[in-house]
Amino acid sequence: MKASGMWRLAGGLALAAALAVAAPARAADYQIPVVTGEHWTQSSPQERKAFLVGAATIIELDQEVQGAAPAKNSTIDAWAKGLSGYSFDQMVAAIDKWYADHPDKLRRPVVEILWYDLAQPNFGTTDIGQADPKAALQEKRAEAKAQAKAKAKEAAKQPQ
Repeated sequence: MKASGMWRLAGGLALAAALAVAAPARAADYQIPVVTGEHWTQSSPQERKAFLVGAATIIELDQEVQGAAPAKNSTIDAWAKGLSGYSFDQMVAAIDKWYADHPDKLRRPVVEILWYDLAQPNFGTTDIGQADPKAALQEKRAEAKAQAKAKAKEAAKQPQ
């Protein structure tokens, strides 16, 4: 991917982030694609960096929208603090290394590596909600999977 393509991808990710933040519906109402190690390892270095630029743009946009007093259950400050010590190149290298060290776990989402392996070790303890974030993430995935299954079942009942 050429540099102009990377910026178009980053711009597209930023636009998607803006639309996601602006939408009044709950995130659980939508099933979004999940970028895994399978996608990551098949991407060019520029595409990997563009993915991270998009993620950083989402964090920056959410900080702007929430202002000085973010919601109590917001993880945005933890993301910002946890990733602030990394450059984009360092994050790419760390994620590349994680997947190289765990070739049997290519189905693990990139965002989990960003959170659990890069950000979380750098922000210490937090009062984000009362639940274990990993358990909450698993619960949200199970809920989204159940909703998708119910929608598919309902769609199958509809005459074609």
